[in-house]
Amino acid sequence: MSNGKYTIIFRKNGTRYKICKIWFGADGSYYVTVPYHSAKKAMLFKHTVNYKTSVPHKIDGGELIPFSEALDIASSDDKRIKLSHHPDGFIQFSGFGVVSGKSPDGTIKGIGVQSWPLLGGCRGPAFGVTFLGVEQFEQENKQQNPECLFDQEELTVIPGTNGFVLEGHYFPVMWRRFIQTAPDGRKTISIVHPTGNILRLKVLLPPNECPIGGFMGLDLWSELVNFNGAVSGYSISSSTGNMRRNDKGELLGDGISCIYPRIGND
Repeated sequence: MSNGKYTIIFRKNGTRYKICKIWFGADGSYYVTVPYHSAKKAMLFKHTVNYKTSVPHKIDGGELIPFSEALDIASSDDKRIKLSHHPDGFIQFSGFGVVSGKSPDGTIKGIGVQSWPLLGGCRGPAFGVTFLGVEQFEQENKQQNPECLFDQEELTVIPGTNGFVLEGHYFPVMWRRFIQTAPDGRKTISIVHPTGNILRLKVLLPPNECPIGGFMGLDLWSELVNFNGAVSGYSISSSTGNMRRNDKGELLGDGISCIYPRIGND
């Protein structure tokens, strides 16, 4: 039986590295955090994605705009910043010293966005964790319970890439009928990628008492990554919200991201 808390492990050349922690809250919210890297200072920002003009290789289908054009920027000295996606669709970053939540009138405080509610799920990715220089993440020498393991030897790494993207998809409870269980107990679910290829995602289940019952599917692939020249680091990106069209009819959406280590001078 799952307790709804998972450690995501990446194995490279036989060494196991802890990448991130994903868990489900008592109200059905899900949370993503990366407490296993030495970087402690981050940049958080809210940005706009243009789904027509952006190159579709970043989280949720679009490339981020430059920092100079970000809607909002903040920073943190807390290495345990977490991404939270709540049942009503509110997505935010929170952590020690970080402004978060909503005002009494519903106005979003800090770095957050109103996106899709969890009860119905969504088509496409819900969040992404991009990481570079896995050797600087904490090693794990004993089996975590539960854990989700990705092995580099099972991947077809694209030549010229230097990092990886872990992408999470969120599914409503009725999609549990499509989960398959392997003889060793590992659970997967298959979806159709926009290219027409079949993706087999590793499944993370919430605890049985979760009031929503939705679950997560994870995919991982290699990517060319550049965190301002850093040899190791990571980012966490959310799904988008506030969907709208500009005067050209192009579809826009707002998302939030954080990057470790912090870009620029301290």
